[in-house]
Amino acid sequence: MKKIVIIGSSGAGKSTLARKLGSTLKIKAFHLDRFFWQRGWKRETRDTRIDILQDLVGEKRWIIEGSYLSLSELFLGAADTIIFLDTPPLLCLQRIIKRHRKYRGRSRRDIPEGCTDRLTLAHILKVLAFPFGGRRTLKQKLHNYNKSKQIIMLCSIQEVEDFLAQQEQDTDDRTNFSSKAPIKERLSVTTGR
Repeated sequence: MKKIVIIGSSGAGKSTLARKLGSTLKIKAFHLDRFFWQRGWKRETRDTRIDILQDLVGEKRWIIEGSYLSLSELFLGAADTIIFLDTPPLLCLQRIIKRHRKYRGRSRRDIPEGCTDRLTLAHILKVLAFPFGGRRTLKQKLHNYNKSKQIIMLCSIQEVEDFLAQQEQDTDDRTNFSSKAPIKERLSVTTGR
């Protein structure tokens, strides 16, 4: 996993997973909201968003989180791994309300500077309607990548925790193996085996 996309509804846990996974794998996480909006929630143009995505996917290793469906082909196509957080809508709603209470009037790491967390009726409805529109669209798009990409679907908090624990274990195993390899090589040189 070197080029990872994390998709799902607002409130699914994309930003949190991107930060934790990035820390474990030592890969920089990019939050599309932070790149696609300017101060005061002024939208970047479509062409600017495309340019930004082309720059991001040109990096050697990355984690991109965000579900901008109209531009998703650009980052889904460049990824080697796609993680779909298929979080239940009521949990997503609970999370965006909790997040709004925590960050009301303040900025967050995953949104642009000069923007504050906002919770509108339209945002709430979008989260609740996600299973009927956005989820279907994403699943159709993922079907196109079944054979060429690693697709990981996580549907619960426990599955996300287990996935992160497995990544940490795999990273530890690789670190331990690589730190032991020079010793084995030295032994084979001295013993002639």
